[in-house]
Amino acid sequence: MPQLTEELIRKRAEHNEGVLSDLEEIALHQQEIERIESIEACCRHIKILLLQNNIIPKMEGLNKLKELEYLNLALNNISKIEGIEGCESLKKLDLTVNFVSVEELEESVYNLKANMMLEDLYLTGNPCVDWSGCRAYVIAHLPQLKQLDAKMVVPRERIKARQQLPRLQQELEVAIEEARRKRLASAGEPVSEGAYTKESRNEMYLELAEQKAEKERNERRRMGTEPKEPRVVPGIYNARGELRQCNEGKYNFDLDDWTYPDKIVFELAVPKYLDTSALDVDVNPLYVRVVVKDKVTQLKLSGEVKPDGAKVQRSRTTGVLHIDMPLLQPHEVKERKAPEPELQPLKPSTEPAPRLGYNGGDGDRSKTVSIQGIYKDPKRVSKKQDTLLREVKTTRVPHGAPTALDADDDEVPPLECRR
Repeated sequence: MPQLTEELIRKRAEHNEGVLSDLEEIALHQQEIERIESIEACCRHIKILLLQNNIIPKMEGLNKLKELEYLNLALNNISKIEGIEGCESLKKLDLTVNFVSVEELEESVYNLKANMMLEDLYLTGNPCVDWSGCRAYVIAHLPQLKQLDAKMVVPRERIKARQQLPRLQQELEVAIEEARRKRLASAGEPVSEGAYTKESRNEMYLELAEQKAEKERNERRRMGTEPKEPRVVPGIYNARGELRQCNEGKYNFDLDDWTYPDKIVFELAVPKYLDTSALDVDVNPLYVRVVVKDKVTQLKLSGEVKPDGAKVQRSRTTGVLHIDMPLLQPHEVKERKAPEPELQPLKPSTEPAPRLGYNGGDGDRSKTVSIQGIYKDPKRVSKKQDTLLREVKTTRVPHGAPTALDADDDEVPPLECRR
């Protein structure tokens, strides 16, 4: 059976945007409620409270509702009117179809005398109404009533009821004795099938509650909104009995144990806008453990630390969690070796080769070779030089004609022919 909790009250207060501090009206009918609770603490300014069609056996948890004007408890298991003496503003009380018996009528009416603002009362369907003098008895003891069971109380009826009060008191005592005798006589007899009793109503509402819960489960299963089982947070040690090392949240972290000689620094990049209350940090001598929304990040430490001296901070700009853990035995700072350069394969260069001389190279002309006298660029030859080259004409010497080479030289010996 569901309980009348603050969550249920807030859910039923949708018309007031779920706000309970200034709630004035709420309907909690057909909720299979067994006990009135949490109303006094949550809804101090309630004026209209509808609790009909439940299985409430006792009127409780209502005495501090000073502003309550209308209380509907029809179709419940109430056997005595009580617990509302402090409801100073109560004007209407509906107890239709309950179990207020003749034995409890006298005390119930006495408890209503404190409600001086009560004007309308409904007792239809209760066992006490079977007594013929019930209406006159109630009217005689409650002069503030203006309407009883949807019938106006006229002055003539009130005067007549007061005159008959001594006789009604005697008749009530006789009716109480007879009701007790019948109750004791039927104590050992089985209840007939289909009888309207508290037990039968409890069984009926229990069955209805199970059907409603099954329907809600089927609906959630169909929509895929079934509540997931709470996740079990893994322990400190794994199945082999070793310290667990894990990062279930897959957060970036940095465990620095060589920069500082006297402490180990651990940084965990948790989400920036995550509330700090969702973080659970546990620093131990040999490991550090951070639980973020049921996801564990646990790492072993290279040395033993002092948990009492640990300092936990969080950045306001980035949200990074920073933990300083002082070492039990500080060590020397180890120099970090520079990483060896990686060998990369040569790639063909797409850039043009550097030019030597004025426009390229290192600019040192002493190391260069001039080809100005060896090669002449035909594009840079001037027109004047081109004309001079064109004016030079060659003379062909005919075959057999004497040339300057044919002149005799005394120093050259004559040629001798070999035979």
